[in-house]
Amino acid sequence: MPVVIRLTFPGGRFHATPWGRHVNEGVPEWPPSPWRLLRALVAVWKRTCPDLTQEEVQGVLMKLASPPTFHLPRHAVAHTRHYMPLNTKSPVESGGGTTLVFDTFVSVARHDPLFIQWAGVELGDEGETLLRRLLNNLTSFGRAEGWVEAELASSADPLTGSVCAPVKSDPNPMPVFCADPATAFGDEHFPKVDRKTKTEDRLFDSPRWHLCLDTETIHKKRWPTVPGSQWVNYGRPEQPAAAPRKPARAEGPRPTVARFLLDGPVLPSVTETVIVAERFRIAAMGQYQRIHHRQKYGTADKPYQELFRSQVLSGKDAEGKFHRHHGHAFYLPTAGTGRHLTHVTVIAADGFGPAEIAAFNGLRSLKMNGEEGLKLRVQLIGLGRAADFNDPLFGTSTVWESATPFVVHRYFKRRGAARSGTSSPTVPTGGRNSSASPHGSA
Repeated sequence: MPVVIRLTFPGGRFHATPWGRHVNEGVPEWPPSPWRLLRALVAVWKRTCPDLTQEEVQGVLMKLASPPTFHLPRHAVAHTRHYMPLNTKSPVESGGGTTLVFDTFVSVARHDPLFIQWAGVELGDEGETLLRRLLNNLTSFGRAEGWVEAELASSADPLTGSVCAPVKSDPNPMPVFCADPATAFGDEHFPKVDRKTKTEDRLFDSPRWHLCLDTETIHKKRWPTVPGSQWVNYGRPEQPAAAPRKPARAEGPRPTVARFLLDGPVLPSVTETVIVAERFRIAAMGQYQRIHHRQKYGTADKPYQELFRSQVLSGKDAEGKFHRHHGHAFYLPTAGTGRHLTHVTVIAADGFGPAEIAAFNGLRSLKMNGEEGLKLRVQLIGLGRAADFNDPLFGTSTVWESATPFVVHRYFKRRGAARSGTSSPTVPTGGRNSSASPHGSA
């Protein structure tokens, strides 16, 4: 039975730079080099399976030193760019400055397997058990963030993907860095270590194989080729591979409740409930305006070339007229156990769409008294429906208690049809009443 290793990448990416190429060239290693795979297995052996002997591991790895055949999943090459600080290495005299770094990777679907096959290799029961143990302990491949799940495939697993195999003649071959079976496990080029060698000059605990030479030693010796390795020409996949697009998610029910935490050096008193609610409404609509203006015109600076209004957040239609129904947002500041406002809850029966949620996520501060006044920090801590929250505000009750100052529109009368107990002001549903107007103020 041939040896087949099955690799999947839970992160959807494979990060590795080919030997002899600089990271900023933007060239990823694909397919993964067998040289890299063998070195990874040696690292796993030394780190997680110290009970295995060198003879046992070498017997398995020597059979895997021949160039394999790859079955590649659909993939695409992508990259991100980062500006990294140079600190004292910067040419700027002050020691500052940054440099542009490319992070190039191969994007693959998280569940699409990559198969590496050695058709004419037999390991036996003991060899398969040893290799399976090493593969199960392999958690990263390539760079540290290149998560991988590796296992020894069974004969029942179908080998899917584009075939990439060694070729003798090809007008446009693809060089792959492989181990040389004849010299990979030799030691004639391995640095000699004796008692006089300084501790910092000693290599890590590894077998004296060319396969285990560290990069610093290879560059220091200026060898034209890496001892124990060879470049093997592979044929390119028959069909150009492309990573599949993610299927569009079905839109579920919109969230109707957004809950925010207020923080600052001095929290506002419950007597400022209406002011906080109005300021919060203005801040949310302002964030909505800036996001949409930046997307369309590339800037969020005033004066605005166009005004954008969320009907849910403002309670007004496109023409600026008040909505007659009550599906828009209500802004309800509430206090905790004390007399200072600690939370703001925004409730809208019509629900919040992606644009409103983006505005909530971008809301970071709340200005209370103009540009130079008190500024509160705002953090979105909950987004969902009323049933998702365990708070008295969303409960039911037969006895109402005003959680914020409440001013009636007239004196209660002891006599007549409108006397106290026969008529009461309308309040929003909930266990505790926080007064809210139909158009945004609380």
